[in-house]
Amino acid sequence: MARKRLGIKIDMTPMVDVAFLLLIFFMSTTQFKPPEAVAVRLPASSSEIHIPETNTILLTVTEDGRMYISSEQGMDAQEVPPGNLVPAIVSWRSRNPDAVVVVKGDREVDFGTIADLMDALGESKTLRFNLMTDFKKPKDRSSDN
Repeated sequence: MARKRLGIKIDMTPMVDVAFLLLIFFMSTTQFKPPEAVAVRLPASSSEIHIPETNTILLTVTEDGRMYISSEQGMDAQEVPPGNLVPAIVSWRSRNPDAVVVVKGDREVDFGTIADLMDALGESKTLRFNLMTDFKKPKDRSSDN
């Protein structure tokens, strides 16, 4: 006589509970990028070189030509008058000599303002710096033919 097989029923409730607990844990411990103290619209480029996220000094130039200096988070941004730009750069570099200097200029700012900033960087012996841009993929030229 053939015995009837009994079906096995697995309760999935504990697994769902664990999945939601993990989701809540990762959502609550994730650090999001804080809002910028000085927001600018960056120019576009096709360079894929990434700047470091830590150990940087940000020099931000707004559309109206105002300049700010801050650390990598940007939350400690201080407006710098054009005449005090060289002493401000020297002061921030003396606090952290190994920091990478990043220039973050608005796409609508006059070139003369950026040239003045680069002159101030030269006077303060900051000869290496990065320009921050938005990444824009280059158009595929092979499809044009």
